[in-house]
Amino acid sequence: MQFWALIVDSFRESVDRKIFWVLVGLTLLITLVMLSVGFAGEEVTLFFGMWSTETDRFNPLSDIGRANLVGFVVYLLASTMMGWIGVTLMIIATAGAFPAFSERGALDVVLAKPINRARLFLYKYFATMVFVVLQGTLFFVLTFLVMWLRWGVWAPGYLLSIVFLVLLFSYLYCVSVLVAVKTQSAVAAILLTLFAWVLFALIHQAPSVFETFPDLKKRRTVYVAVRVASWIPPKTGDFPYLAARWSQAGTSIDALPYFDMDTATELERTQIERARQVEEQELAKNQFYSIGSSLLFEIVVVLLAMWTFARKDY
Repeated sequence: MQFWALIVDSFRESVDRKIFWVLVGLTLLITLVMLSVGFAGEEVTLFFGMWSTETDRFNPLSDIGRANLVGFVVYLLASTMMGWIGVTLMIIATAGAFPAFSERGALDVVLAKPINRARLFLYKYFATMVFVVLQGTLFFVLTFLVMWLRWGVWAPGYLLSIVFLVLLFSYLYCVSVLVAVKTQSAVAAILLTLFAWVLFALIHQAPSVFETFPDLKKRRTVYVAVRVASWIPPKTGDFPYLAARWSQAGTSIDALPYFDMDTATELERTQIERARQVEEQELAKNQFYSIGSSLLFEIVVVLLAMWTFARKDY
């Protein structure tokens, strides 16, 4: 009952936040734009037929066109709107949850009930994620329905993106909570979490740079150190690849605007092909390793935050 009460309270807090409605508005805008796009053979119409062009790259009737179309939604819309933009806004919206919850008046009321601090911490931690679940469900369900009913593309695996989004957020939210519990500052939690996100991304993407530019591998010691370091932080950059894999989409290079290989230099063609190979390796990566190692990192940080919360004198 206490957990359910915290979930209801978190739901009410979510609806009261302006950021909640900003994200809802962006989701509805993206859905409307997607609805305005139609396909008729090799012709693509935009803005409900006001403008049209011919292309066979996104024809949902072909396997390649379907993969490119879903890939465009995953890599451009989902990984942007529900990726760095959405998650950043969610971090800002939830960073103040624990500092506000830990204020003497609020905490005294809760601790007056028979519940230990460790359990209370976990209840609040998971209840706060209601914000993310609501936003992710709204975005991915609406865009899924547009792809299915408007474009004729049936991609049920795309709905697993809701789970991947919640996981992505949780990898970062644990850092936010740890900072919030230690400093009692929402601003510090936001800034340090965003800094950690950038750091995680750089460490995670570093091995891909060596794969794209093989000459860098000659520095064997640096290469091995980078590979080992990439195992430690959460794999926040895997979100679009996990979503694309389960949606049966292609690579982002296939989904992005066409690059004229005929006019490209030999070096450009080589780099594009290597980048494609790196993405294919990311898509084929063991998803259980990605999620499992990231959750292990999160568990360690959550336990540290919970221990701090339980011992701190509020």
